[in-house]
Amino acid sequence: MWIWSMAQRRLQSTPSKRSSGCLGWAESMNRRPIRTAVSAFLCNESSMANKIIQPDDATSVRAQLREILLSEIKEGRFPEGGRIPSERDLAQRYGISRASVREAITELINEGILFRTVGKGTYIATASARAHASTQTRNIGFFISEDIFHFVQTGYNRILRGVGEACGLGGDTLVFHSVRDSGGLPADGSVKLSGCVVVGGLRRTALERLKEAGIPVVLVDLLVKAEGADATAVTIDYGGGTRMAIEHLVQLGHGHIGFIGLAGSEKYDAYWQCLEQFGLAYNPRHVEFLPSMDLEPGMLAGFHAMQKLIAKSQLPTALLVTNDYVARGVMEALAMAGIRVPQQISVVGYDDLGVKTTPPMTTIRVDLDKVGRLAVEALYRQIEGTRVRAGQTVVPVELVVRGSTAPRERSPERSVLD
Repeated sequence: MWIWSMAQRRLQSTPSKRSSGCLGWAESMNRRPIRTAVSAFLCNESSMANKIIQPDDATSVRAQLREILLSEIKEGRFPEGGRIPSERDLAQRYGISRASVREAITELINEGILFRTVGKGTYIATASARAHASTQTRNIGFFISEDIFHFVQTGYNRILRGVGEACGLGGDTLVFHSVRDSGGLPADGSVKLSGCVVVGGLRRTALERLKEAGIPVVLVDLLVKAEGADATAVTIDYGGGTRMAIEHLVQLGHGHIGFIGLAGSEKYDAYWQCLEQFGLAYNPRHVEFLPSMDLEPGMLAGFHAMQKLIAKSQLPTALLVTNDYVARGVMEALAMAGIRVPQQISVVGYDDLGVKTTPPMTTIRVDLDKVGRLAVEALYRQIEGTRVRAGQTVVPVELVVRGSTAPRERSPERSVLD
């Protein structure tokens, strides 16, 4: 309240009778802005202070702040074109995180109610700007390698679903392109893109072309690494998931753990590194690599790979498999050979894609829809002019234990496989 007291003292010390001449005019003009500015300041402070965010409320903190800001705007607390308080000020005022403030503001920006100017702040959009924003639709590209697109893959469908849902919430149109040889770009330039999500990676030359065209890019699940690419990426913690699976099998007493997947993949690298970490021997006879061109292999690939391992006549006591579809093929081949899961061999899949097996499959769960949503959120921040530092957002994974893994001591039948 010291601001108001200071203003009152200044007003009281000013002669009530207007002085003549330039000095009198200046004094009278000086008084009015002080009273107006202080009154407006106190009015906004008191009105916003009366509105409290309840952390325990069923409505999220982000949604509560959004409604408060929306109410203040509708009540005219902030004029059109006026700047709202900074993220830091709002976070301190309501005792919430800056991340929650940023999410609420981003929603209002997406709705055309606010707009952000880099380096200056966030402002109330004019009525004409809001009307334009409500009817304007952006085109968001979804680029995927033809090598991947030719396979029917539930995993990538789920990433696409997450991207589509996020674009739908933003009122935007999703434009699908399959990219030949993981390097080129669509030749048809008839559709103007506001940004694009790239799945599987692009060569550096292709990324440079997008950059030159001023199109923001977010990379997802880099199967083909973009060397030297200065771009934002959303990746999956494959290495962490592999470590969870190996640790689970070691805790069950398994000392001979095999792998079926892609050579040079993050999962394979984490596999042999974890064996070293737990003091287990790496046995090449317990490893079967899938064809390198089979970027997203399925059940048939797993079936053939398991047949090759069985033919070696020296099976491990447990297997880590690159995805659930391959793992289902592995379990089919084991059943055909009369080898029971988990009594004689444990199997761990990857991605938790809802594949039905008997017994139910232990796997590493990945929220692939979330991967797609995070990619679009990162892309929107770039489109809106927010400074986004190039780097990776790593999506965590979790181990889901079901019936395809069991302790090594569970059955003496395992001894025939050692």
